Amino acid sequence: MQVSVKITGLDSARARLAEVSRQVDPVLRGALNTTATKARTVRYVNPLRGSLMPAYSRRALRVKRARGRLTNARIIPSSSGVPVTRYLGWGYSKISATRARIWVKGPKGHKVAAGFVNPSSFSRMPWSTRIKVRGAPKGFLSPALGPSVAYWFKQLTDGQTIRWTNIFLQQEFEKRIRREIAKGAR
Repeated sequence: MQVSVKITGLDSARARLAEVSRQVDPVLRGALNTTATKARTVRYVNPLRGSLMPAYSRRALRVKRARGRLTNARIIPSSSGVPVTRYLGWGYSKISATRARIWVKGPKGHKVAAGFVNPSSFSRMPWSTRIKVRGAPKGFLSPALGPSVAYWFKQLTDGQTIRWTNIFLQQEFEKRIRREIAKGAR
């Protein structure tokens, strides 16, 4: 999933900075990097706070920063499944005496995870028998995985998030332009 965010007034900013012999590229890269980091925190990590630990969310949402000639910053979500025990809110719905369906709590409700719980057991841990390890015996138990952070990223990315990011980027760019002009020519 790719969403583009546009910045307006780039030509006028280039002309304003040329008067004080400054470049627009470092200002643009700084604004893009700050916007990507802030958008990750405000629009993704904070809404996931009730579901996943913020440190885990930040680690799973990588920010590729603008640098050198690369003038775009990206938030790249991890598509790996999240172990159910990493979720702050998870539970199960009993189906039979030895099987229960696992669900995890997300920012917009509950989502069924891939696995099962034995409600009659002592520990009631979430397990899964779907494993693709070569040579593993059939029915080999592994920890159950819930939806990936990329799934929640896609759920949280909507028109409101894009508008917020556009507005924040424009404000950050203007703030950095004013700061560069205030520094004056070197």
